Amino acid sequence: MEWDETKNELNIRKHGISFAEASEIFNDPNLIEFFDHAHSTTEEARYICYGVTSKYLVLAVVYTDRNGTIRLISARKANNKERGVYYDRLRTIYSNL
Repeated sequence: MEWDETKNELNIRKHGISFAEASEIFNDPNLIEFFDHAHSTTEEARYICYGVTSKYLVLAVVYTDRNGTIRLISARKANNKERGVYYDRLRTIYSNL
């Protein structure tokens, strides 16, 4: 996993989330990932994912895959709709146990 340190500092100022903290969601077994059609180009595919950190904070993280390495682009607290998607997924998974 990698990121641009200048972009990380900007993200902390704008959203209060460091990329180090954001990287924790990739350990979440219930991570939800979508292809980001709106921000992908022919040169770079982007993905948005929702997951929880070790502090139980649901984040929305945008990243790209560069030669097999996840490169973080932005991270923020998930909004109400995004948290709803995440928690609906958990309810679906765990209601079938």
